[in-house]
Amino acid sequence: MANVRIFTNSVSDLTPALAEEFGITLVPDAVIFGDEQLLNNIDITPPVLYERLAKAEKLPTTSQPSIGLYAEYFRKAEGADAIICICLTSRMSGSYNTACAAAKLLAEQGFPTPIHVYDSLQICFTLALLAIEAGRMAQRGADAQEILSYLDRAHSHMNCFFVTESLQYARKGGRSGTIRLLAADLLKIKPILTFTDGMIHDDGFVRTVDAGIQKFLDNYKTLAHKGTDVFIYHSQREELANAFADRLRAIDPEATVRVEWVGAVIGIYTGPGCIGIAFREPHA
Repeated sequence: MANVRIFTNSVSDLTPALAEEFGITLVPDAVIFGDEQLLNNIDITPPVLYERLAKAEKLPTTSQPSIGLYAEYFRKAEGADAIICICLTSRMSGSYNTACAAAKLLAEQGFPTPIHVYDSLQICFTLALLAIEAGRMAQRGADAQEILSYLDRAHSHMNCFFVTESLQYARKGGRSGTIRLLAADLLKIKPILTFTDGMIHDDGFVRTVDAGIQKFLDNYKTLAHKGTDVFIYHSQREELANAFADRLRAIDPEATVRVEWVGAVIGIYTGPGCIGIAFREPHA
């Protein structure tokens, strides 16, 4: 049996408990309020973030892990047969390039464990889905090439859809994108957002969050690989998220449905009132 260690970014929004369950090491991103730098899921949790956002005059910023931090975390796996670091999309962050630089630095220093840095082209809970399956494979003793082959087959078959009460936080954070999205609040409509080709795109508009949830359920019926892992995620909408999860379980009783918070890094841009779904499509 091979001994492969799986790493991913904390922006995957895996909780520390889930990461431990599947043998995944989370490399922490940071949330910065003024001069205060807080490591995601270490110094700040999602509920605390949303409390602070409500009082903040200026949005916090975020910071990806440094080369030194990646190297520090990779060193913890010395002695493994291989390390696979599944990074969030390179089209929205420099984390992939930074992890590559850390891997190169360690190799030059004689670090004995091969490090494979993988650009998932995903973020948040679709990144979490990839990491969980990679973690399961590693726990079963799969070698690095088997896991990387799985990632190559699966990474373009992850699906997520989400809706937010308002795009004001995305606008303040410079993440609102197109004019169609900028106009949404003025028109009192809510864009359904999705993640494809490593970037966020809109997938139509609805009038209410409830209409968005119905659209998510319709998409799940049509697109999902049934009986697998599903994330329902939210920011300060736990009751609604649990009701959404119950409706999804009625459609797919064999699915493993987890209800989780949108994490502290992504939550800066969604703000409170976000709700969404992440699942996988069938793939070869």
